[in-house]
Amino acid sequence: MVKAQSHDTYMPSAGWFPFTSRWSVLLLFATALLCGSVYAQTDRRDAEREDEQKQNRETPVLAGEAAIEVPVVDSVYIVGPGDMLTISIFATQYYNYTLPVHSDGTIVVPMIGKVDIRKSTLLEVRQLLRELLRREVRSGEILVSLYKPRKVKVTVSGAIRKPGVVILPATARVSEALDMTGGEIKDTTSLRNIVVRGPHGVRAIADLQRFYRIGDLDANPFVNSGDVIYFPKKDMSVGVFGAVNNSGWMDYKPGETLRSAIEVCQGLKAAAFLDSIEIVRFNPDHITTSSIHLSITNYDTNPNADIELQPKDLVLIREIPQFRRHDLIVIEGEVNYEGSYSILEGTTKLSDIIEQAGGFTADASLEEASITRRTDETERDKEFERLKQISPADMQEDEYEYFKARSRERVGQMVVNFKKLFLANDTTEDLYLRDGDYIEIPKLKNYIRVIGRVNNPGNIIFTDEWIFEDYITAAGGYGWRAEDGDVRVIKARTGELVDAEDYDDYSLEPGDTIWVPEEPEVKFWEIALEGLGVLSQIAGILGIVIAVSRIN
Repeated sequence: MVKAQSHDTYMPSAGWFPFTSRWSVLLLFATALLCGSVYAQTDRRDAEREDEQKQNRETPVLAGEAAIEVPVVDSVYIVGPGDMLTISIFATQYYNYTLPVHSDGTIVVPMIGKVDIRKSTLLEVRQLLRELLRREVRSGEILVSLYKPRKVKVTVSGAIRKPGVVILPATARVSEALDMTGGEIKDTTSLRNIVVRGPHGVRAIADLQRFYRIGDLDANPFVNSGDVIYFPKKDMSVGVFGAVNNSGWMDYKPGETLRSAIEVCQGLKAAAFLDSIEIVRFNPDHITTSSIHLSITNYDTNPNADIELQPKDLVLIREIPQFRRHDLIVIEGEVNYEGSYSILEGTTKLSDIIEQAGGFTADASLEEASITRRTDETERDKEFERLKQISPADMQEDEYEYFKARSRERVGQMVVNFKKLFLANDTTEDLYLRDGDYIEIPKLKNYIRVIGRVNNPGNIIFTDEWIFEDYITAAGGYGWRAEDGDVRVIKARTGELVDAEDYDDYSLEPGDTIWVPEEPEVKFWEIALEGLGVLSQIAGILGIVIAVSRIN
């Protein structure tokens, strides 16, 4: 028999239990209410979110309210239903009224009554209300202003990426309507022939390219409620190239003139040659062309200087040669006044600039002085460019020699002997300078540089009677594995490498470099393989000889 286990059970006192029970019930009830409220709010939010997502899925266009503030042009802005006007009267008493324009185009003004302001500009409304109020208020100032413009709904369509319906203030223009759709256009979108169609047909043609480039507000009209703004695709074009500030092709606009096309190109450059305007136009066969030449010297006053353009016209505006062009050179180094100098090509010589620069300093090295001329990209050596893509091991002997010679060449360096010109007065060395020339006068070096396989490479003071071996001795003599039979001298002025033992071909000068190369590394396996190859050939020959002798 299994006995039931007894447990000690805690029982609260009779006085405490009822009090605790009441509070527990209340707490549970409040918790239930709170949870129900939270669940209800969550369900409502989910339902609202689902409705919003459903609406977004079902709505193909975005109808948003433009967050823009556009200045009001009172002589252009048409007051209409939904506008809010403020009338402030400063007289013996101050009056301030904010009044709506009703759907029938009227406004009810205290002291006056109903006033019909349909199809009136803000300027006309202001003048009318002042005139009417002045009959009631003899003195003081009367101010009439637009407090809040009405909202208008317009449709933006055509060759843009996000067509749709947008809501804008009535002070907005076509460009703001495009911005509200995201402002994204296609490569094929025409910005010059934008059709603004109202309830009664086409009311304006917008030209946003003209507006964006020169700020012409007339090319960017206001929008009205119910407008449909249509962006067509590009079709025909005209081109303006040459001496204008923004050349290129643009959409053709019916009625386009030479003057308006130049305006869209942000005007003429100061160097424009006004006597030589050329318009290249297709003939009726649409294949051949002919040219129209005209002068627009009296561009602003001569009506004959303008001409209507046709689709595919090409306008060429040339520049006046050398118009206000400054030719500059730069001289640096050991002259008294370094810097940039203005020259006249074909007139200014090297000696003229050295004189303007205050002459040479005492430390100037005329031996190493140089002139570097800016080279044209068209002067690139195609053969050298080809050889740069080839490994030297794959080059022919003459190709490799040419490659080495071109590699050592100082691109753009002019051949001028400063010592002959300025010490011996040899005027045949007096070069005419050109725009962009760079003149460098290095500091005089009174040493010879010794590099390569010597025991103590470095700079050694120049001694006129010494030959290259004297400088190598001064540098500690030949080092380990020095190729003493292949010493080279690098001339400071030209960068040319000469054989140091060819005494008749050169003379050492301050700044020159003596280079002692290293003996090529002998690779055992290469020699062994070559030896084995020779032995195998000898063995083959001996085998043939023995075979022949046995036959005989």
